[in-house]
Amino acid sequence: MRIETALAALAALLLTGSGGAQVSAECRDDRGADRCAADQQKRVRDLFGVRSIEEHQAAGDQVRRVFYVDGYGRDLIAISFVRAPGRDPTAWLHFPTREGEPRVEPLQAAVPAAVWEEVIERSTLFDRALAPRPGDEPSICMHSWVYTIEGTDPKGAGRFAKPPPIRRTTADACTGELAGAYAREVPRLAIGLFPACAALDAGKHRNDASRLHACRILRGDRLAAAEVLNRAHAFSRVREPDDADKLDGLFGHEPVLDWNGERSEAHWEAAKNLWVAKVTAEPRPSFYFEFVEGESGQRVRLVGYLSRTIEVPDGPDPVYRARVEQIWTYDLDREFNVASIKVGPFERQPPAR
Repeated sequence: MRIETALAALAALLLTGSGGAQVSAECRDDRGADRCAADQQKRVRDLFGVRSIEEHQAAGDQVRRVFYVDGYGRDLIAISFVRAPGRDPTAWLHFPTREGEPRVEPLQAAVPAAVWEEVIERSTLFDRALAPRPGDEPSICMHSWVYTIEGTDPKGAGRFAKPPPIRRTTADACTGELAGAYAREVPRLAIGLFPACAALDAGKHRNDASRLHACRILRGDRLAAAEVLNRAHAFSRVREPDDADKLDGLFGHEPVLDWNGERSEAHWEAAKNLWVAKVTAEPRPSFYFEFVEGESGQRVRLVGYLSRTIEVPDGPDPVYRARVEQIWTYDLDREFNVASIKVGPFERQPPAR
């Protein structure tokens, strides 16, 4: 989203008026963090659990790697294509490990020759900047994604008689045309290598990087888990009583819904109506997914939580969460439907630090 010259001048004043150093627009994420700073990039590598590009170079690896920050300043995913000496080319999906959460292991997949060649070929100019066109006005970018792209090549790769220097650039989606173009190509090239990620409905995710990020919650039989996640998104879209039809066709023949001891069973419509009545009552909770585990090709367990905030006159508004477990089973209609849902009590969460 671009805002023209008047706001650009105001932004410059805000950035420099506080006494701090001005951060380049292409380096600044939506929260104001300098994504070009060495300490910030080390923090990100630690967050994803990856080696520095210098370590890859010292090992003789050929690497193309992109770190993605979404439009709200959140570290989303790191996608690496690595060709180590004596090893097949490999694609890696690295996920951030948040404080207090278990580490999410990276996913890896072999890279066919045609994909590898495209990854390398398309990276030729990612660290170049285009000259501004005559008549272009200064602008700033809000809620822009930010990409950090790194590449290293060993001696003998391409036309290089000796190891070429490391290439690295950080750019936002509005101004870094060549970097942004390559950063958008990398998820497209990677997603076909991970069948469960490719099975996620593109219409329910912002882009291919977001789809790859969503793979972090898939476990076990990931193809089955992906199919359920596609269908389960409807539960998070029910906000009003009139949204009940969004859940049509998702319940099995005789599902059981246990809402903290209040049970509904014997008919899918009774279960649906109980869920809708509870999630549209004030204060309305939001539904979040923690993980989706394919226990087999016919049974999937989805675990998440409902979160609601209670407004209070003074102090921070307390947050309450209730654990949700859904069991989905494959039925005679050749699709997954809800067999049971269990919702626990809402419990107050510790205040955010």
